[in-house]
Amino acid sequence: MNFRIATYNVNNLFRRTALLQLEGFSAAAKKVLDDITKLNLLLERPVYDAAAKADIKALLEKYEFQRSTKKTWFTINIVKGKLYSVKKNPTRIEVVANGRAEWVGWVELVREDVSGVSVENTARVIQAFQPHVLCVVEVEDRIALDRFQSQVLKKFNATFKNNLLVDGNDERGIDVGLYSQFPIRSVRSHINEPNATGKGHLFSRDCPEFEVILPNGKSLWVLVNHFKSQGYGLKASNDNRRKAQADKVREYLARFDLKNDLVAVAGDFNDKAQNPPVNPLQKLLATPNLRDVFDSPGFGAAPRWTYGSGKQQLDYLLVSKPLFDGVLQVGIERRGMFSKTNFGGAFPHFPTVTDEATHASDHAAVWAEFGPF
Repeated sequence: MNFRIATYNVNNLFRRTALLQLEGFSAAAKKVLDDITKLNLLLERPVYDAAAKADIKALLEKYEFQRSTKKTWFTINIVKGKLYSVKKNPTRIEVVANGRAEWVGWVELVREDVSGVSVENTARVIQAFQPHVLCVVEVEDRIALDRFQSQVLKKFNATFKNNLLVDGNDERGIDVGLYSQFPIRSVRSHINEPNATGKGHLFSRDCPEFEVILPNGKSLWVLVNHFKSQGYGLKASNDNRRKAQADKVREYLARFDLKNDLVAVAGDFNDKAQNPPVNPLQKLLATPNLRDVFDSPGFGAAPRWTYGSGKQQLDYLLVSKPLFDGVLQVGIERRGMFSKTNFGGAFPHFPTVTDEATHASDHAAVWAEFGPF
């Protein structure tokens, strides 16, 4: 039989961190995330001296924690003890905890509902190419996968029989998962893969390895990825982390016989093929017997861009030799993206995509059909 594999960064299905709703790699979002990082580091100190308390107070007041209004970007969930109190005349914050042991809680990012039209446009994108196996990037959790399938995809006659997701390392609710028409026999998570220092996680989300059983009984191995973003932090640091992630994926591939096994590596790699001087994807893209489906004769010289700028390929579908030899069709579904000019008039969107609030995602979906197997 023939079957289709696809990858799609959906920008969440129902609820999305408010900071991520800001357009592109927003400088405004970066400033808030930098402040949240500073606040988290301060809050984790075992002792809050006078200077630390002053810094905590300044950050909390900057984001109006002295007021009872709904918070725009983040909240602090306090389940035991007390971190601060609000004083009157003048209204101000007073940090009352003397260290981390005196309270239990955490900083939590505020989430917003994705518009109903946007949710349905995501389903329209998936319906357009009807994949058998879909790598899904930036999903809240497995329950969201399940609800999207039963409540939205069903309406578009585009449901899947199986789905699976393992909670990853990103607290913003942008994990990676899998939809499949075929049984998913196993999953191997790499959330605990250490970084070079041994003090943190290598993968920003995860690199789960899914084993899917095809109708002929053969195993299809799918490694789903969402590498370090370009938008926040220093470019050199981001590029080096992305390189470490991509190089580790290549190490995982050494366990497979890419000349004979059916293996796909897919997702949002957050980089172009050449990005000097670090070139994060270089080794992964040069893995023997692993090819980008865009290199197949059927795709030809068509534009490869997959991201909202209309210039970069950030989303990849790499496949082992037997899959690449069996490529029948390759496509990029861009109609869920919004552009005021339809990307120069060459790439129109669905009629229901009228602005950034209604677009399905700022990424296109990449798909390929393989067969016969």
